[in-house]
Amino acid sequence: MEPSYSQTTPGSGGAAESSLSWAALLAAYRLEPKERWSGHLIERLGPWLTKARHRLIAVPPYLETDDIAQQLVVEVLRIAARWRPQCEDRWIPRRLVEAAERRVRMGLSRERSTQAVELPESLETSNASETDLVFDTPVGSASAEDLRVLYRVKVLGQPVAALAREAGITPRQMRRRVWSARRRAQASGSTRAKKA
Repeated sequence: MEPSYSQTTPGSGGAAESSLSWAALLAAYRLEPKERWSGHLIERLGPWLTKARHRLIAVPPYLETDDIAQQLVVEVLRIAARWRPQCEDRWIPRRLVEAAERRVRMGLSRERSTQAVELPESLETSNASETDLVFDTPVGSASAEDLRVLYRVKVLGQPVAALAREAGITPRQMRRRVWSARRRAQASGSTRAKKA
């Protein structure tokens, strides 16, 4: 079932509140009791929120459609609490919801990346020799972090810019980290080939 963003607006004067400009509505939400204005703001943003919700894909079993809809509303209210728009009034709802959608999309991306690298418990083992077997490959002398970075970039195809944001470094530094990891992995492979 698709979540609805329409709510009954608390307080009286619904007609007067609906005639406010977007800038005035945001100012009222920032300056007056938020409980009075949050329902009205979400109700007026309903069409934009619905479109944004359709563009966001859930990550079951951790995040369902309702969770994403709720997170979208939370992000809209968080942004609205401090945003002072410098654009035309008619662009305010679109920009507000797009900013919230970007934040939710980043959270979903993080959720997908952590979910993609987790192993099911059935594959885990306490056998000490498994570590030797796993790392006794052509990339054996590369560190576990090197392998993790290479796996996320080369196998999962995650963007370097997203990994850089997650690590708190610049994309250029992340590209250098990937290059260094590859070099260490290749060097360990060529060392083994010489020994054989």
